[in-house]
Amino acid sequence: MNSPTACQVTMTPQREWALLLILAGIQFTHILDFMIMMPLGPQLTQAFAISDAKFGLLVSAYTFAAGASGLLASLYIDRFERRRLLLILYVLFAVATLACGLAPTYETLMSARIAAGLFGGILSAMIQTIVADVVPSRAGVKPWVSS
Repeated sequence: MNSPTACQVTMTPQREWALLLILAGIQFTHILDFMIMMPLGPQLTQAFAISDAKFGLLVSAYTFAAGASGLLASLYIDRFERRRLLLILYVLFAVATLACGLAPTYETLMSARIAAGLFGGILSAMIQTIVADVVPSRAGVKPWVSS
């Protein structure tokens, strides 16, 4: 007899909430990492002696890398177990984010931002996929309408 897949396993409401909170935390750190650059603009342009255009490229690099990695990952991502891939991507994302914080030059910061974007782009899509797999469809249920 085959073991059940993630789609066939029913989770208790408590486990569903725990999983959703964990995934929300991962998503929060991904979005925070993307957004944290903008308020740091004046400090980074001064610290690295770069123009506003180069700073804009730093901010954009994350988005472009995330978009490209999401498109490329869609071709092969279903070949891997989701939980393991999520953990690996999150660790790599955390390392890339740490590298951003420790970057001594503009070039190393740019490389670290691209790496963080590569992993963050796949993480975001992976979280949506896990939620769709684990949380059962409640078609016809109107949770916000009182009877």
